Amino acid sequence: MRKSILILGMLLLMCSGAVFADSHGDANAGVAAVPAGGDAPGIAHPGGAYEFVIHAHDGDYLSFATMLAQSNDGFLAPNEYGIALYDMGAPVSGDVTDQVYYWDLGTERNEPIGQGMYQAPRQAAPNSGPAGDGMVRLASDLNDNLTYPTADELVVVTLTAGDMGEFTVRIENVSNTAMYAGFASPITPVFWIVHASAMMMDDDMMMDDEMAKDDDMMDDEMAEDDDMMDDDEMADDDDMMDDEMAKDDDMMMDDEMMKDDAMLMKHGILFTSGQPDYGHGLEALAEDGDPSALAAHHGVMMDDMMMGDIMMMMSDKMMDDEMEDDDDM
Repeated sequence: MRKSILILGMLLLMCSGAVFADSHGDANAGVAAVPAGGDAPGIAHPGGAYEFVIHAHDGDYLSFATMLAQSNDGFLAPNEYGIALYDMGAPVSGDVTDQVYYWDLGTERNEPIGQGMYQAPRQAAPNSGPAGDGMVRLASDLNDNLTYPTADELVVVTLTAGDMGEFTVRIENVSNTAMYAGFASPITPVFWIVHASAMMMDDDMMMDDEMAKDDDMMDDEMAEDDDMMDDDEMADDDDMMDDEMAKDDDMMMDDEMMKDDAMLMKHGILFTSGQPDYGHGLEALAEDGDPSALAAHHGVMMDDMMMGDIMMMMSDKMMDDEMEDDDDM
């Protein structure tokens, strides 16, 4: 009975996106936790896949993240701005794996894939490994004398466009089980989010700032004209000094606003390459395969007990796989 309730709850979660509003605007998001063809939440082994349905409008992008379970904090995701779901107004269909990358979250020091004692199948407790430098990077950009796979060695990601802005997303695990010293290389439940372009939203904010600056300049000009008309004789050195100070203040404020805009232009949806993790829950997903904190931050509520059952099932399954691998060796 409890298993039936768990499965029903997860299926309902997969079939319905949670609508929310955050600093990036309106978006819909969800978690795909049951492998395609499966009847319960769990990890997707080589040959397995996660599938989920999304709805998007022209101008929308897809971001997602899934952990490579045999890593310390490695995850698969598009770049920080996501995958465009439309091209010149037409919905995108087909293989988009070339827009997916293998990332390192930087929160935990890396060990050889499939062998580390602080990786999910072998660690005594979550978050028990030595800390990393804290910067999110492409694994290919790390200089730590370790070997990392490319995304296309691990997954194939396809989009299938349907009617009325519907897309089916499939993330298939295609990794070779011999890649990592004979260990299996499952991927974990996927957090996904559909959103507008971060770059477009930053441009809108910059335009609003420019309009505000223009309004401020017009107000300043009108005020100066009024002052001159009220009393030309009072336009003495003190007034000139006040004007200079006001101009300096305006310039400083403009410079600060421009810096803020520049920072916004660097921000992605789930993470930003070369910057620290946002602290919104991606660490729990990348280190432990747990999408619940990231989902909660983006408005997708998952029952704590349900997520605990998922994590226990994932851990037990990975331990079983480890024992099978040891027996085979």
